Amino acid sequence: MDQCIRFPVLTFASGSTNSMIGAAHLTGIQNGIVIDVGGTSTDIGVIVNGRPRHTHAKVYLVDDIRVNMSMPDVLSLPLGGGTIIHVDEEAKSVCVGPDSVGYQLITHGLAFGGQTITGTDVALAANLTSQIGHSTVHLPSFIIEQVLDHIINTISRGIDRMKTNQEPIPVILCGGGSILISPEQTFDGVTQMIRPPHFAVCNAVGAALCHVSATIESIVDLVPSSIDDGMQRKREIDRLTLQVQQQCERNGAHPNTVHLVDIEQVPLAYYPGGYKHRVLLTAIGQLDLSKMKGYHQQSTGQQLLPKVPVRKPQLSKPPTYMNMVNKQPMFDENGLWVIDPIDIEYIAYGVGILGCGGGGEPYHTKLSCLEMLNKSNGMIRVISPASLHPLLDLAAIVGFMGAPTVSYEQLPSGNECLLAISTVEEYLSRKVTSVFCGEMGGANGLRGLLVAASKQVPCVDCDNMGRAFPRLDQNLPFIRGQNVTPTCLCDVHGRAVLYTQETVQDAHELEETLRKECTKMGLRGGFCLPPLTGDQVQKYTVHHSLSLAWFLGKAKFSHHNNVIQAVAQAGHGQIVVADGKVVSVERNTGAGFARGHVIVDVEGRMLTIDFQNENLVARFEDNILASVPDLITLVEQDSGEPLSTETVKYGCRVSVLVLPASETMSTQEALKYVGPRAFGYDHDYIPPLHRDPVKSVWDVYYNKPSMSYSNSIMNDRAN
Repeated sequence: MDQCIRFPVLTFASGSTNSMIGAAHLTGIQNGIVIDVGGTSTDIGVIVNGRPRHTHAKVYLVDDIRVNMSMPDVLSLPLGGGTIIHVDEEAKSVCVGPDSVGYQLITHGLAFGGQTITGTDVALAANLTSQIGHSTVHLPSFIIEQVLDHIINTISRGIDRMKTNQEPIPVILCGGGSILISPEQTFDGVTQMIRPPHFAVCNAVGAALCHVSATIESIVDLVPSSIDDGMQRKREIDRLTLQVQQQCERNGAHPNTVHLVDIEQVPLAYYPGGYKHRVLLTAIGQLDLSKMKGYHQQSTGQQLLPKVPVRKPQLSKPPTYMNMVNKQPMFDENGLWVIDPIDIEYIAYGVGILGCGGGGEPYHTKLSCLEMLNKSNGMIRVISPASLHPLLDLAAIVGFMGAPTVSYEQLPSGNECLLAISTVEEYLSRKVTSVFCGEMGGANGLRGLLVAASKQVPCVDCDNMGRAFPRLDQNLPFIRGQNVTPTCLCDVHGRAVLYTQETVQDAHELEETLRKECTKMGLRGGFCLPPLTGDQVQKYTVHHSLSLAWFLGKAKFSHHNNVIQAVAQAGHGQIVVADGKVVSVERNTGAGFARGHVIVDVEGRMLTIDFQNENLVARFEDNILASVPDLITLVEQDSGEPLSTETVKYGCRVSVLVLPASETMSTQEALKYVGPRAFGYDHDYIPPLHRDPVKSVWDVYYNKPSMSYSNSIMNDRAN
């Protein structure tokens, strides 16, 4: 009880957790999938060794608010016994949900004399169950057939999403709404469908089993087993195991039943010391009822809970009253694009698409941008490259390099790029007047906005790639022979390393040198590349890539149907695979890069997508569908969300988008660095037959001549 009072967030998934534990107990199955169907929703989870599988990745509690904590890995779907079936009699078609009558089933459902067709009514009409309600239900065959097809398709896709490989696995049906699914129904990759006795009360059974758990987390040295035959590692794990078992007993478990159920060891590359690991252990045991004697809960919670001052939470997402559909950009009196929270949401989605599976997830950077806008003086402005003064303006190029997964363990301080810029400014004895990101794909795509706002200068609507690429020497200014120094790399602790012409000679050497230094910094560092004048920005960057990201996001949020098609059109691209299932993912890490391939089953044909941080080539055996520098992105079919090479997994239903690379990155000069042969492939890049120019937000929405930012400042001073 005390644990629940201290950490109420841990009870969020208690319902589905209890159902999974109860299902495992009633069937004796220790490893399988549990489908818990209620009145409004269906929860699909996985049991491993009799316990719910947990996840740290993209844990959502409420709406789209994430937490960085371990929670049961559950997929929730809008399907239940109370789901409303909408019928178009004229078209002979139905729409299943997502709304539900919920607890009002016993008054609104046809089986209970109501007027609303629900999932339960369809189950009765299809003879999947009986003895529910007091009215006989008869429905036209087209309703029954279409609803059952929808249920089977939804459950099949859900099972695929929760599996981690192709091995067949048993499925347990539980919950009162599981009458919607026949145990006789067959699904690919399922050995058997089981609906146990007392299936409707699996949740109560799981709760009644009274398991008590304890979890501890510690950062310890775990030296490689090759050094001392694993003796030191064993001592540390044994010590932590004893601690978590003792904590489990203190939480109320019977000593004779306590056992370790999970241990996670994560190396911390950024932590001082060579062998630091984050170790997470979980133990469980049966509740010792003798310890409950004499336990009296206070009549009010005030004596249990300390008084905590209530603070109004800061806005971390666009307010619900803001219309995300067909939003138009705003401009100030100088023609600068003024960014608001909806713009951030649009751009965050767009840079995910432009990341081509790499570049790091933009979620954390998006939150930082929204927080910046919430500050009293927080303002993010964007300037067109055409508005920069050729000589007086100086634009800093910023971003992060390293392993994106480090951000799950250690958030950036927010000062890395700022310190890198300051170091370069001091070396040049000149201040920058604007900022832009080195690559528009992934987390770095939002980094320019965030750093520019912190510097109180505008962000330029451009980048050096028009997407994400894995190497620094694939920046367009370097490809075209611009200086590679001064460049500065800074870590989370504020340690900055400056590279000048005396220490680094060319782009290849810069990439190799910074990659090694980044590893020393804990696989993550913020950089500032050599700043460009306004004239150089015009000549050596990919223009309007920030606008492109915005248009991609606008397409996504403005279309409820055919979202993926709308996004493809906004990016002047195409859908090369409309519906595929990921059947294999292989990854390996070496030389600072994540390499591997994803195999997608497309109606029996196997599409292979090779990646090196970013997706490089998509091919059916020897038939090349697309290759770098064009943008290849996997998107989740149900949501239209881009999938990174880190998060894509077996069972994902995907579409494959291919967007054309910018013209500046498709020249013969650029292809030497970013074409297929630059990545070791023995074929040439095949450009698209037609390449539409990328328009800016000014081209579409601004009808006044854009004024040079530097000129406007000088005019203000003159006046």
